[in-house]
Amino acid sequence: MNRAHPIRALPWLSLLLVALPAVAQQPPPPEDSYRYRVQVGLVIVAASVTTPDGRPVTDLNQEAFQVYEDGLLRPLKVFERKTGQPLQLVLMVDASLSTASELEREKLAITRFIQRVLRPQDAAALYEFSGGARARVDFSNDAKKLDAGLALIKPRAGTALYDTVVEAAAKLKEREGRRVLVLVTDGTDTTSEKTYQDALRAAQEAEATIFALIIRPIPGESGRSVRGEHVLINFAEMTGGRTFFPARAADIDRFFDELSELLRTQYLLGYEPAPPEWRARLRVIEVRVQGADFVVRHRKGYYAEARP
Repeated sequence: MNRAHPIRALPWLSLLLVALPAVAQQPPPPEDSYRYRVQVGLVIVAASVTTPDGRPVTDLNQEAFQVYEDGLLRPLKVFERKTGQPLQLVLMVDASLSTASELEREKLAITRFIQRVLRPQDAAALYEFSGGARARVDFSNDAKKLDAGLALIKPRAGTALYDTVVEAAAKLKEREGRRVLVLVTDGTDTTSEKTYQDALRAAQEAEATIFALIIRPIPGESGRSVRGEHVLINFAEMTGGRTFFPARAADIDRFFDELSELLRTQYLLGYEPAPPEWRARLRVIEVRVQGADFVVRHRKGYYAEARP
């Protein structure tokens, strides 16, 4: 739980946390290697609801939602449609040489996205990563300041994706509101000291949702980083976000259009958790929407504090 917000729970931790993703899934690491505990008042869950083809569903009432903890239905105590919680956004741009051919198109698309999505109460920070992490702009709602930071991003050698996620997540953890990491990258990491598991845990502890624009500098199979794509897919799935594969330059704008719409149309759900137990353990959250074939994305669980 964020200490400054006593009703917030930390995000879910997957029961099936994997080792660094590859084409074949690896056995999960020891439970204690990624467990953390939180004190829980209300469990707060941000949920995106879309049609199967990705269009946001924005007109649902509280009665349409059911929230389960460990398979047991929990009554909702908080419900907000199109939540007004401030958005705390970190934009992470891959400036490595492997993605250099798309960098200028990405920067233009990000500029338009910032202009559309940021409200006065929101804030965005800008990071670039190549051989290391570089914070170009601290949290701000000044579009001109963020645009000037984008102009500083230049292609460089190396890719420190995991190190940058860890650093950016630590900054996000200090902020109040809906915390979002947007990764624009092919997912390759060549120089990080941190690992995939370090980065995932940092994002989870920061209560951050990860959205990834997966760059393929060369069209077709030869342009893919399969290992990197699996990393990004797992980041998104484990934090309630989405991944997007642009087939052409115009699709980069479409990703940011869809992301902007999703961030403006999230539901906020809150419920009282089951009583504490003698030990800390993973409690699994499932959000269901009744009456239609909708896709619901949300955090999937949390560790509750053990009973003293």
